[in-house]
Amino acid sequence: MFGYCGKILVADLSKKETSVLPLDVSIASKFLGGSGYASRLLYDLIDPKTDPLGPDNMLLFMTGPLTGTLAPSTGRHVVCGKSPITGLWGESHAGGHFGERMRASGFDGILIKGASDTPVTLQIENGVSEFLPADDLWGMTTSVTQTTLKENNGRMQVSCIGPAGENLVKYASIVNDERIAARCGMGAVMGSKKLKAITVNGSNTLNLASSDDFKELARSSSKILGEAMHMLRDQGTAMYVDIGLMFNDVPIKYFQEIEFDDADLINGKALSESLTGHSACYSCPIACGRKVSVAEYDLENIAGPEYQTLASFGTNLMISNLNKIILMNHLCTQYGMDTISCGSTIALATHLCDIGKADFGFKWDDPDAVIDTIHKIAQRKGIGNILAEGSLALGKKHDAEESVLHVRGLEIPNHDPRAFSGMTTIYTIASRGATHLEGDMYSVDMGADVRELGIAGGDRTENEGKGFTAAKTQDFRAFFDSVIMCHFAIVPPKTIVSLLN
Repeated sequence: MFGYCGKILVADLSKKETSVLPLDVSIASKFLGGSGYASRLLYDLIDPKTDPLGPDNMLLFMTGPLTGTLAPSTGRHVVCGKSPITGLWGESHAGGHFGERMRASGFDGILIKGASDTPVTLQIENGVSEFLPADDLWGMTTSVTQTTLKENNGRMQVSCIGPAGENLVKYASIVNDERIAARCGMGAVMGSKKLKAITVNGSNTLNLASSDDFKELARSSSKILGEAMHMLRDQGTAMYVDIGLMFNDVPIKYFQEIEFDDADLINGKALSESLTGHSACYSCPIACGRKVSVAEYDLENIAGPEYQTLASFGTNLMISNLNKIILMNHLCTQYGMDTISCGSTIALATHLCDIGKADFGFKWDDPDAVIDTIHKIAQRKGIGNILAEGSLALGKKHDAEESVLHVRGLEIPNHDPRAFSGMTTIYTIASRGATHLEGDMYSVDMGADVRELGIAGGDRTENEGKGFTAAKTQDFRAFFDSVIMCHFAIVPPKTIVSLLN
């Protein structure tokens, strides 16, 4: 089958056995790959009553038919399973190079089932898999874990959890290359299975129907994309701090305010002062990733915070100390935690203190307290054990559920639905709960039209016609997440279809 390895590795942690599941051509022809194929496969495999942190839950690491090719911005993969924070569908995407190496190892996907009694890693190379003890890695941060496993093989890629995943923090993430499958608590699922890391490597090449034509179209598309997205390369997603504030789209003081006087201290320009370089995912001409250094905290050439993190730990907590926000982001990466859910849960806790519903001693603009709380959440110590359960659990515990900003248990990301009415629809209908990634209506209403698909911007404050546009946008993003291509790749749909063909 052109464009696919044709195999999914099934790793049973309970039995310490692996097997190969042939890729189902009938599913691939309808659902392509990525989250599309994953959702169809797991629909049959996971019982709706399954405990998300029990051995019967499964984790599927999945690529798409474009992953590992020369098509632009196709280095991503997705991790799917039942979410411990919502109890519903969990889906989390990550960039970097892990997806490309997974395909090079000979597999389109890796299905994890069962649970180990002791910590293990799963190592895969050229179609051969092996379970290895990981007692010495348990408790290590994500960067130490990756460095240790890569010590004798630089091309190997590692996807791992940190202490937050080990301690079953409900919004624990899975980390590779400082790129993160952040949302829905997939790291907690991995931790419940005592799976510390998956390593992938190999020399498998994909069989394409027309290799020369594909390369020509991929290279021309990459050239156009790189030239068109130079602003994103220059400032990264941090540039949205200023843009979002113009539209009242940035959350301030747990979504209660619309003005933040110190935005110039945490925006893209401010972050550039700490910049040491750019980073790019596999086959990406944009290179939107930031590398930064902060001598104050002995942080050298680490991944800088994205917009979502600058909002979560910055504006939403009324914090304008950029160096400390960079440290917060780094800690979440090391521990393996979603910065959106983490920041939002701390903001809710601060709000509950404000209104007399809780007495944690939290205050706005208190970065040192936030840093201390991040440590406690990851280690489930003291107040951290409560906050590790997420916002909805916190609200219920303090009889303040009406104050929780969530959809089906997943914290609202840092786009205010009052700024772009279409986001209200997306948050409501998205399969995994509150996410901006199943339909970026804020972009559409700022002019990111896809008119050949009937996606056209309108008055951002009006509801008329937004349901139709939101549905079309959601379908469009589902297509991207199945092929898989980064949402920042402004590539015409016809070009993507031509690449697939």
